[in-house]
Amino acid sequence: MKANSIVPEKQIDGTLEPMLAIELDRSYGSVISNPSNIEPLEVEEAAKATNLSSDAENLSVVASETSEVISIEGSPGDKSDARASELKQSMSLVHTVALAIGGIIGSGIFVSPNMVVQRTGSMGASILVWIFAGMLTTLGALCFGELGAMFPMSGGEYQYLRIAYGRLAAFANLWILLIVNSMGCAVMALTFATYVLALAVEETHPHISVIKKGVAFVAIVAVTVICISSTRSGLLVQSTFTVLKISALLFLLTLAFILIVQGKVDNLGSGFSGTNMNIGDWSEAILSAVWAYNGWTCINIVASEVKNPKKNLPRALFITGTTVTLIYVLVNLAYHTIMSTEDLKQSQSVAVVAAERFFASFGPQAVTFGRYFFGVSVAVSTFGSLLATILYVSRVPYAGSLENMLPKFLSLVSVRNNSPVMSLILMGTLSGLCVVPSDISYLIQYAMYLSWMFWGLCFVAVIYLRWKMPDVPRPFKVPICVPIIAIVFAIYLAVGPFVSNPVSSSIWIVVTFSSIPIFYGYVDKEETCHKGMDKLHEILARYLTTPTSTTTTTVVE
Repeated sequence: MKANSIVPEKQIDGTLEPMLAIELDRSYGSVISNPSNIEPLEVEEAAKATNLSSDAENLSVVASETSEVISIEGSPGDKSDARASELKQSMSLVHTVALAIGGIIGSGIFVSPNMVVQRTGSMGASILVWIFAGMLTTLGALCFGELGAMFPMSGGEYQYLRIAYGRLAAFANLWILLIVNSMGCAVMALTFATYVLALAVEETHPHISVIKKGVAFVAIVAVTVICISSTRSGLLVQSTFTVLKISALLFLLTLAFILIVQGKVDNLGSGFSGTNMNIGDWSEAILSAVWAYNGWTCINIVASEVKNPKKNLPRALFITGTTVTLIYVLVNLAYHTIMSTEDLKQSQSVAVVAAERFFASFGPQAVTFGRYFFGVSVAVSTFGSLLATILYVSRVPYAGSLENMLPKFLSLVSVRNNSPVMSLILMGTLSGLCVVPSDISYLIQYAMYLSWMFWGLCFVAVIYLRWKMPDVPRPFKVPICVPIIAIVFAIYLAVGPFVSNPVSSSIWIVVTFSSIPIFYGYVDKEETCHKGMDKLHEILARYLTTPTSTTTTTVVE
């Protein structure tokens, strides 16, 4: 069973990973099956919405506006079969930078600082970690920029791994994406619950863990229902909430600036006192920090649409990396200015605690105002990010189903609401199950741990494809030292967690390699892949939705 991949004449959905061997409507990207019954699946709006939040990254990719038809047929990576037409280069340096920064900054900055300080032990060391994480993600973005310019197609790392290593590697990535995306949604739901409960329940409450799980689970159910009922409504909610996140960051920086002007900078004097030098803990600190930078992979999708890419793409990546790193360092300095290192270690809702510390001298009413401003702003904006992320990640199993890598019923689309109902239910269910551990730190650690394993393979692919496909045009080419350095640190982030937590790390390695027997026993055998699924597909299609997998396949010769 072999699938051919096509990028439509209008790249509207960076979220459909992988891209599908089907003909898409140029206006909205709807699957053409029975035009009288199926309304367009509104993925263009979904792709635009995900650009507003780094959490939608978790997977955040950017939709291309003007791409031509691209076809990669036959064996993945065969240079005789890889044909790409030139994309219109319409994005200026300013547009590229704005798009990338908007895709990175998210709610992670309200939850990761606590974890970074816990593992590094000091203010100075934590700031170094934030700077290093910014440099590392910039190197990764440069590598993805070269790959994106070579293969300007939707699907991101899924497509790069397929082209470089074949369908097994691509399926393993799809397999892990289901897990990582579910973990990401669970982190956002738990972040939402943490900030909501910070306004009503003490962190020392004996049943705080159970309550937090309950609130997070309700949030996941709510956003899943919203996405199933109406894609457009979900996008409107997400867009409205994004401004609250920016407002909270600006207000936090303002509070710290006031203290600095007043000379109240005693907390900054702690420097590197108490620094933890354990190499495993530092790798976990870096993974916690890069969670906040998640979304850096988005720029590769538009790499071939940047004007004068040889000059502007490295500039855009450098400016983006520097700007986001500077913002995150300033925000963390603001936390350390307002709070002591011990306060930061012990509090998960760091923004709320920072408000309490700042407004304590102004009276109880001021404290209440600060708590509710940050608590509501972060909780509501995180809810919006969760909504957009569920909307985005549901396209992964939907697309995997259409490429015959996942069960057929996951490709069902609601006639009434234009939603991939079964894929939304699947991702909502998996996300709910990930809430059970109720440990944000654990979920972030291993979501990033698994992600960086596959991103590391993409960095290797930059070098490997220069040997395997030397004649493929590279509008943007990074110095060879960039992927080498990125590979070294990706290995460190893969090996480091074994030092501090070998059992959990080994379990996730086993989960990753379990994709091999699943691929050869299920995916690679079409008769096995569809056995028992056709009947279920028909039943669900009859009572719930209209199947899109009956679409006439169009292959570009």
